Order: sequence, then structure tokens, then C-alpha cells
Amino acid sequence: MRFLTRVLNDTLETRKPGIVGVMKRLRQPARAWRDPSTNQAEKDKAFKELCQHVSRLSPEMMCDVTRAFSHFLALGNVAESRDQTRGLRQLYALHPDATPTCSDALPAKLDSCAGTWDEIVKKDGASAEKIFQALVKQQVEIVFTAHPTEVNRLELLKKHRDVSELLSKREDMMDRKGSTTYDKMQNERAIRRSVGAMYGSDVLRRTKPTPAEEAREGLAVLQTSLWDAVPSYMRRLDAVLMAKCQKHLPLDSAPIVFASWMGGDRDGNPNVTSTTTREVVAAQRREAALLYLRELNALRIELSVRECTPAVAALAGGAETVEPYRAVVVQLIHRLRATVAWADAKLQTLGASGDARPLALMISAPQGGAAAQSAKPLLAVEELRAPLEEMHASLIACGYEELADGALIDVLRRVRAFGMQFAALDLRQESTRHARAVDALAKQAGEYGYLAWSEADKVAWLSKELSSGRPLLRRGIFERLGELGIQPDDLEVLQTAALTAELPPGSLGTYVISQATAASDVLAVELLMAEAGAVKPLQVAPLFETLDDLNSAPATLRQLFNTPGYAERSGRKQQVMVGYSDSAKDAGRIAAMWAQYESQEKMLEVANECGFEITFFHGKGGTVGRGGNPEVYKAILAHPQGTINGKFRVTEQGEMITKNFGDIDVAERAMDIFTAAVLRDQFLQRPVPTPEWRAAMAAMSERSCAFYRSVVREEPLFVPYFRMATPELELGALNVGSRPAKRNPKGGVDSLRAIPWIFAWAQTRLNLPAWLGIGTALEGALGKEGPVGKEELCKMYKEWPWFHTTIDLIEMLMAKSDRTIAKHYDERLVTDKALLGLGENLRECFEVTERSILAISGHSAPADDYPDLQRSLRARVHYVDVLNVIQVEALARLRAAEAAGAITGSDYVTLKDALLLTINGIATGMRNSG
Repeated sequence: MRFLTRVLNDTLETRKPGIVGVMKRLRQPARAWRDPSTNQAEKDKAFKELCQHVSRLSPEMMCDVTRAFSHFLALGNVAESRDQTRGLRQLYALHPDATPTCSDALPAKLDSCAGTWDEIVKKDGASAEKIFQALVKQQVEIVFTAHPTEVNRLELLKKHRDVSELLSKREDMMDRKGSTTYDKMQNERAIRRSVGAMYGSDVLRRTKPTPAEEAREGLAVLQTSLWDAVPSYMRRLDAVLMAKCQKHLPLDSAPIVFASWMGGDRDGNPNVTSTTTREVVAAQRREAALLYLRELNALRIELSVRECTPAVAALAGGAETVEPYRAVVVQLIHRLRATVAWADAKLQTLGASGDARPLALMISAPQGGAAAQSAKPLLAVEELRAPLEEMHASLIACGYEELADGALIDVLRRVRAFGMQFAALDLRQESTRHARAVDALAKQAGEYGYLAWSEADKVAWLSKELSSGRPLLRRGIFERLGELGIQPDDLEVLQTAALTAELPPGSLGTYVISQATAASDVLAVELLMAEAGAVKPLQVAPLFETLDDLNSAPATLRQLFNTPGYAERSGRKQQVMVGYSDSAKDAGRIAAMWAQYESQEKMLEVANECGFEITFFHGKGGTVGRGGNPEVYKAILAHPQGTINGKFRVTEQGEMITKNFGDIDVAERAMDIFTAAVLRDQFLQRPVPTPEWRAAMAAMSERSCAFYRSVVREEPLFVPYFRMATPELELGALNVGSRPAKRNPKGGVDSLRAIPWIFAWAQTRLNLPAWLGIGTALEGALGKEGPVGKEELCKMYKEWPWFHTTIDLIEMLMAKSDRTIAKHYDERLVTDKALLGLGENLRECFEVTERSILAISGHSAPADDYPDLQRSLRARVHYVDVLNVIQVEALARLRAAEAAGAITGSDYVTLKDALLLTINGIATGMRNSG
């Protein structure tokens, strides 16, 4: 980091002479304020000095300083990722039992497949064959969502990646003998160019992205990182399997696959339409085809051998073909080029356009004459996979095992992970939108009043229609619904249902129903897809997200499973999405977590009783307040017993996509952790929560929820305070996502989406949604106002993984929080004195929570057990402190200008930029937003 600091300082001195001195003057009191050896009086003096320095900054200097600090923090993240990568390589190098069979292909850590394998053998006594069978059958599905929490523009993320790659080369040159001074000089110049370009770029998004742009930016990691990381990780995993049980990872095994909500999630986002989904599907297929073209062009050169099986000879066009493998590859190349042309035509029809830059990949392949002209696009993944697998089998049969294990198997691994779509798009829509669409269809068929029917009547009617085998409307009418006077919103839902019949196989994943409350919600979507003519309807997943819905979910599933015909249509397989964000916003963190835990247990019990296989889809955000957990391995193993069972589907969003998958080495490690955790889960016998523990959680949940709601919902001063004390109203100007911040623009906190709710509190460093109500619940339990006391709570922490993880998460969040910073927001921004008392009360609640958490964990300070987190925070916190103080100053000036009606001058525009830059910088520095 010292090297990057020097490079950025040099850039700043060149571009903005004098700014480095200003930054030093700001950092000095910030450092003094954080110095543990400083007494409280000196700390107060240092913080006051920092505030005075900031108050004297001009709008332009405020903007320049904020931009510079934000870049320092971004480069700090790059350096931290490089440190993480170096650490990974050291883990590989120091493997205790490295053998010629490559057991050191993955680190010998408990949260790695290599370490987990050894742990299962040691603790559970499982045979190698049993572990192997469990691993090759399991699957983790990472679902990238369009939730707007990545504050950095794609152009800047690319520059960060460029710097990271150049740093990697620099490290290699430093470690390797023979590197010339010239090589090192050229590398440093390249880094300086990248940092200079980064600083000169606009950090802010000036317009909101369209959903298609959002998808392109959000899924960039698939091309830049995961495309190479997936086959590399599979090779490592294969090597470990060979070392442990002398078996290869089977070709049909797909431990990691990917899906996406980007372009498919229309819940509360009117900008995502059926046309949007068509465009994103075509664009993703185009990009995937271009990448496969690149790989097959290389494969065409590699597979020059002549000997093959009759099956490959037949694929190649006959036994007389001289180079049969090449002939088959060229056929696939022609079809991939036809796929690109197909996608281009679709995009042109939709008024969009593909990215023409990679077209050179198509030109390098043989043109093929008439064969190329007549080639059909590859629309089903099997059309690509089958000939590749046939060639793989042929090479092995003919004695070319090493060649089969070369570029060909890498392509096959990619095909298993990405398919032809890159990441299948889930569709998501709110349940009442489906109900209205069904009502519109029913009216066309002469059935009226669907929306007013009882749940029993809805289920009976929907079940009858689905089982009848006949369409509700005459064939052909569905395609002409626009002519029937159906309302535009309902028509859009029907047109979305039509996608399930129209798009190529593998384009779409799961149909998720948000705000699901009843069995009829699932049956309604089934009916819409049936009316659209879907031959293979999507799996329908109800999303249970509020406290009430989580509590009633088991009964809802029981009714659904017992509905006539449903078991046959679903194949007795059910996916259920558990919402972590809105449940926490609805009831507070501890009540939501306990409801999620118990609901999953009971839903699993219902599924087992009814003979259904259930897969839980975990809708977690990046932050603790939205269900996120940086300790992925521990988090997965804290789920209730039996609820994962080899299948784990989870969302990944925004800044977490970049953090976990933006670098190839880090992405491999992330995939390894997910795979290892799901493998360990299949053998781990968790401690069973005792009746006393359950009673304690029920009591704490009730107490926590009551307090949380008394503040957030019932306290009349809360919403005015929230809007004054945080930058919630200003967050929309960041343009980080395509969807509105609120489902209902006129609503209060209830209608506010979970992300801006979390984002706003994260900016002030109070992080209120992650802990509000928890202190009250724990304090009561510690004071013996419940079924158990301190001794039993400490026992729960030591022996129950779920409770341990819950406490640790809150403690880590406490380490990132700061009451003094939060108080500064109140003192400068809360102009209504009647609201200040509420802020003081909330900070006292924070202290109670911290004190109670530490009493249970036994730690002397938050996150004592996480030295890496402590080290990371120490390295960046004084930069973030300065940005917080600047943010408060910018907000105060902007709000004063708005109150005076002075919003047209250049100072106002510059101040607004400064504010947005602080939001960006704080999110970058704390490595979380929403």
C-alpha cells in the first residue's frame, strides 16, 4: 500500500498542487482522535480541530479532497485483495502433506475442500467413497442480483482490476531473479498510468443506468474473472479428489453454477419489462457465444490428432475426414457464429445493439463456405455439450488422456457452469401483480371477482383450471391480449409469463414471487405460464420475507403440497426463498433471524411429511443488516440441520460481487469456501437447541421485535429524525441502480427498500438496523427477565453455532460503528431540537447492545476474534472519519442552500458532487453499503 500511496500522491501533486498538504492537515487530527494513547480531552480537541479544518474548505477543495480520499480507499481495497491473494498462495505452498498427487491444489484449511475432507474423515469417520459421492452430487448456485449497492462505476472497477494485475506482476518480478530494471520500470510506469487515469475519471454516475446497462455492468465479472476462475478451480478440486480417493471430478458434476436477477427482477421496478428481459437474454447469449468462440478457436489448433472413435468420425462427416476433432470443432464454431448473428438480430429488433468489439474472435475461424452459411444457432446447451463430451470420450478411448484433460475439459467445465446463457435469469414479481393478471384472464373467460374470492375458492379454481389440461382462453388469444382492453400493468405481467414459452431453453431460471402469503400465489403463476403455452414451466419459488409470512410459511406450504395435481406438476420438488432484508426491516435483526431459523425447520418438516424435496434460496444482502455474513463457511454451517442437504442457492449483490468474484484468485477461494461448507454440512451433526434455548430465543425475539417496532413504527419522531440525521433523501442522486428507492413513492420507512434503509445508517456509522432491539433483548435475558440467565446465554454462545454466529456478526458490525461520528451528524444536521433526544436514546441503546454482546462473547472489545478485520479497519478508519465529517459539512451547507432557495449556483453543484463523493468513499472504505 505504501507504493500505491506514493503513486497516488505523485499524481495528486501533478494534477492538484497543494492538495496533499491539505489532506495531511485533515488526517493529523483524525489520527490523533483515533490514537489509543490519547486521553479523552485530547481526543475531543482533535475531533473539534478536524471539524474546524473541514468547515474552512471551499466547495471545490472539499470535492477535490473527497475524491482523493476515495481513491486512496479504493486502492487500499486493491492492496488488501492482493495481500489476500498472496496469503492464499502461501497456504498452497505450506500445505503440510503436499504429495505428487497434488493434495496441495487447495489450502489445508478447514474452510477449504482439502481441509474439510480431512475433517470429515477425522470427526465423522466417513469413507472416501461416501465423501466423493456427496461432493460430486452437491451444487451451489450463486445468483447475482441487481440490488444497487456497488457505488463504483464499471470503468473504475476495470481500472482497479488493471492496477491489481499490474501489482501481481510487480510482486512476481520482486520475487523472481532475472527481472530487469527495465521490466520493473515499465511495470511502475503502467501502474502510474492506470492510477492517473483512475484519478482523472469521473467517479460519479451522472445518469441512472437502464436495466440492460445494469445487467452488463453487474455481470462483467463473469467475463473478466469467473470465466477463467471456474475451470481453474475445477482443476484444483479434481487434483484434490485424485489425491484423496484416486477419482476424477466427473464431467457431469457442477459444484458451482450461476444465475442472475439482472434484467429479470421487476419487483417494484417498472423499468424492467418483458422487452428488457428479452434484450438481456440476447445480450448475454451473445457474450457467452463470443467467449466460447475464443476457446474453440484455441481448441481447434490443439486437437489436431487423427485417431478417433466411430462416434466422433460420424460427427465429423465420415471416416475419411483427416482431422475429425478439428472438423467437429469447426462445425461448432460455425454454429456459435450463427448464435452471435441470431442474438444481433434479436437485439436489433428490440432496438438494442451488441458490443461489436469482440467480433475479431469470429473472424479468426475458417469461414467454411456453405456449411457456415447453413449453420444453425446453438440455443440449447446440450447442442454444445454433447459433441464436446463425445470428443472427450474419444480422446480417452484412443489413449490421449492428457489431451482430453487439456483445453477441452476446461471448455466442458465452463459449459456446465455457464450454459449458453452465462447466468440463467430468474423472473421476480410481486404476488398481487400476478393476482390482478389472473383476474384479468378470468374476466376474459367469463369468471368475475377473483380478487375478492376466499383463499380456499382461489385454490380450488386455480387447481381445477391447471388440472383440466385445457387453456382458460382459446389458443391464439393470449398473443393478442393487447387488443382485449387489459390494463397495461396486467398486460406486462402476462407478457412476462409469455417469455417462459418464448425464450430458448436455459434462458430462465426460477420464477420468484415476492410478498408471497398463500398457496394461491404459486398456483396463479403456474396458471399464467400454462396459459402462455410454456412446455417446461419454470420452478416457482414463493419468497417469504415478513415476520408474519415466515411464521405462516409452513402452513402455506402444507396447503400447496396437498393441492390436487401439484405434486405431479412440480415433480415433488419445491424451491422456497427466504427473505433476510425485509424481514429484518420489518421486525428487527434478532426477531427476523429467529423467525428464519424456525420457519426453515418447520418448512423442512412439512416437506418431509408430504414427500417433497425442498431447496431453500437464501436472499441475503452483503451487509449484516440484510443477512450477509463475511464468514461464509461458518454462516452456512449455522443453518438448521437438514435444510441445505447438498443444495445451496444464495444471492450475491453489488459490492460483494466485486469483492468476492472480481479477482480470479479470490473468486477461486470463494468458490472453494462455498463448496467446502456445503460438503461439511452433509456430514455435520449440529448441537440440537434445547427447549430452554428455544424458549430464550422466543422471549428475546418477542422483546427485541416489540422494542424495534416501538421505535421504527410507533415513535412519531423517528421518520423526521431519520431523514434529518442521515443522507437518506440524497442517496437517490448516486444513480447506482435502475429501480426506485421506494415501492411506494409517498410512503415512509415501511415503503422504503431495505437497501437505502441500510445504506443511510451505514453512512452515519450508527448501523442501526443491524442491532436495534438486540440490546434490549439481551439485557433483559442477562438480567434474568427471561427463561435463562447469563450463564446459559454464554453456554449457548459456546455450543450453538447459529447463536454464536449471530452474536459474532453483531459484534463485527459494532466494530465498524462509531457513536461520536453518529452524534456529529445529529449536532450539525438535526435542526429540530425535539428530535435530538431520540438520537441520544438510540446511541444509548447502542452502548447497551455492545455491553450485552461483550458480556456473552467474553471479548474485551468488538471483533477481538477477528484480527484481520481489526487490522483492515485501523488502516482505513481515519480516511473514512474525514469523509464522514466532510459529508456532514456538505449536507449542512446543501440543506441550508435549499432552505434559502439558492440551488442554482456553481457552489451548490460542486457541493452536491462533494456529498455524493463522500457517500461513495465511505461505502468504499467500510466495504459495505446496502
